Amino acid sequence: MGTPSGKNISMTGSSDQDGSTVNDAPLWRHVVKLDKSPGGGGNRSFRCNFCNIIYNGSYSRVKAHLLKVKGQGIRICPKVDYESLKSLHKEHASSDQKKLVSTSTSSIYESPLPISSHFMQVKKRKTEDEEISPTVFDSAGRDELDKKAAKLFYSSALPFNLARSPYWRDFVTSVANSNCKGYSPPSYDQLRFNLLKDEKTRIERMLDKVKSSWDQTGVSILCDGWTDRNQGSLVNFMAVSSNGQFFLKAVDASGKGEDSKFLSQLLTEVINQVGPSRVVQIITDNASVCKAATLSLEATYPHVFWTPCVVHTLNLGLKNICNPEYSIGNTQRYEVLKWIPDIESDLENIRDFIVGNEYSSSFYNKYGQLRLLKVPEARFATTIVLAKRVKEVKDALMKLVFDIDWEIYSTSDKEKAQIFSTRIKDDSWWGKVDYLIEFTEPIVNMMGIADTNEAILHRVWEMWGLMLEQVQSVIFRNEKKDTLVDNSDFCNAVQSVLVERWDKNDTALLCLAYSLNPKYYSHTWLKGEWGTRQCLAPHQDPEIADKRILCFRRLYDNPNLLRQIQNEYGKFATGSAPFDQMEALQLRDDIDPISWWANFGSGTPLLQSLALRLLSQPASSSCCGRNWKTYSMIYDIKSKSASARSEDLVYVHSNLRLMSRRTEDYVKGPTKFWDIVGEDSDLEGQPELDLANLSLDDPVLEPMMFDEEEDNGMEMLNPIGTSGSFVAGDEETD
Repeated sequence: MGTPSGKNISMTGSSDQDGSTVNDAPLWRHVVKLDKSPGGGGNRSFRCNFCNIIYNGSYSRVKAHLLKVKGQGIRICPKVDYESLKSLHKEHASSDQKKLVSTSTSSIYESPLPISSHFMQVKKRKTEDEEISPTVFDSAGRDELDKKAAKLFYSSALPFNLARSPYWRDFVTSVANSNCKGYSPPSYDQLRFNLLKDEKTRIERMLDKVKSSWDQTGVSILCDGWTDRNQGSLVNFMAVSSNGQFFLKAVDASGKGEDSKFLSQLLTEVINQVGPSRVVQIITDNASVCKAATLSLEATYPHVFWTPCVVHTLNLGLKNICNPEYSIGNTQRYEVLKWIPDIESDLENIRDFIVGNEYSSSFYNKYGQLRLLKVPEARFATTIVLAKRVKEVKDALMKLVFDIDWEIYSTSDKEKAQIFSTRIKDDSWWGKVDYLIEFTEPIVNMMGIADTNEAILHRVWEMWGLMLEQVQSVIFRNEKKDTLVDNSDFCNAVQSVLVERWDKNDTALLCLAYSLNPKYYSHTWLKGEWGTRQCLAPHQDPEIADKRILCFRRLYDNPNLLRQIQNEYGKFATGSAPFDQMEALQLRDDIDPISWWANFGSGTPLLQSLALRLLSQPASSSCCGRNWKTYSMIYDIKSKSASARSEDLVYVHSNLRLMSRRTEDYVKGPTKFWDIVGEDSDLEGQPELDLANLSLDDPVLEPMMFDEEEDNGMEMLNPIGTSGSFVAGDEETD
């Protein structure tokens, strides 16, 4: 067997100075023997091929080190994983079995010892082996343990996805490798009281370490509402910085969804909990109650800005494009966009016809591998999600309508079947579906990029401009027009919707963050090499300049500090000393902006501090609204008990999930996306749906799995509750 370091020690049959051979001491293969110890005996230095650390001792210590046997005077190897440990135990057990057979044979013909003495030696050796080789590595014993674990899942209706939890796997592995004989699991009361309190304390200690960094990096408060089917409301708050995201608290808001004073009071409590000087912005959706609540805080906290969620803004823009409203003021826009809701209606009818009828569904299943699913309004880009799915199954739908048996069936539901067949066979209709997907793709792509808790606030201004250019390019190419000399009514209608949305999203803080990104002062950016047109530097754009000045005045009420920050920004924007170094100018668009400021901003300390804070902030609150099953559980807990224990359980539950997402194992391996998929206690499990590029719930969770619930015979991608505005629905701000 090979070793991690690639060193296979070929010593089979050779004898060491301590008398052991690789045949009877096979684990020597997994270490490199070094010098013999001065003390003599079987001791020598050796280097482990797994952890690459040098130890001293005999073969018994090699065995204890590699087989993770504690209490043998040597550290157990931290690099031996589960599979390697199984393999090592097999090697060791195989060698002992050969020795046992050899000893038994020689004892019959050659051994001068009494037979009873020989059996005492065998029994002693067997007892030692049992202590070293855990039962888990015995095939029959392992099967029995698997069955016991399965019984736990089945009897308690636990979701099968629990088997992917890193915390479950860590617990089982720790028990298997522990020397705690007779261990019994914690009791009902221990879980509810002592252990819960201990875990909360541990998480708070970890959070305290992160909080200390917020003085330099700043922190964003994310707020999102959740409503269940019985109209019970929950508002949750999270803190997000460059060091990750933490759950702060969840508050029952039932019956108070339209009360901006109530939300303002909650936000005040959260700001004071985090520390007012640390808070940079509050991110919510675009509901008017959210805007009213956050703007009411400006008098008390002038340095805290409200930022409407970029993803929610884009989603509202998509809805306005796909479902234009008729009014006297926008008659022309309605006329050029009205074909899109017709396409949306056709898509829904196709889905309903396939999924909602037993016969048509059985015909479709003969050819289709992907299922047609109803996408709830709480999801982002619902029309585009459905259009992409129908396009993906186009071949199956075409085969269905040309099936001989289908012709026979269609006579029993002739009207619906005829409409269905006409749409599927209509190439021009498919062309419209393709066009809808194509010109909205830049919008959907921007939603995917912005839908993160990563630092992206400073890029939003650029992304909006680039997205508008890309939409225009697709439309003009489709209409075979030149963007420089021609006009497109359809492009004007689409862009007018998006620009209206952008005007509501374009805050002063976005402009300031954009102004502090050194990339936007580089020659490549100004020459247009990043896009299709030349750009103005932020200090030359009047709109950005006005909003930047407004921000400076809010952040620095001291006249001396205001003068200092304006002076330092002038040096930065014009590339004057201390920013006139050749290296600083060349690297403006070559390295991360935070790294650039850390390297070259020390000469302007006030502006450097501000830049490092703003360049570390997100621009979306959508990550605050994921995992609706989690919020369902939280609401259920809080509705049953208002005790401190229920608050602790919500706090611990949410932060343990968030902390696991910051590990490498979360995006690969056996615990990949463990808390996203299969959250239901459904004994039949969660079927995996290949929805690559169709869901915007999380840009890194593609393909992912969704909870499926029956709704009039249709499988629905729908949580128990729905996210959205603090008030139900998508209430717009003016």
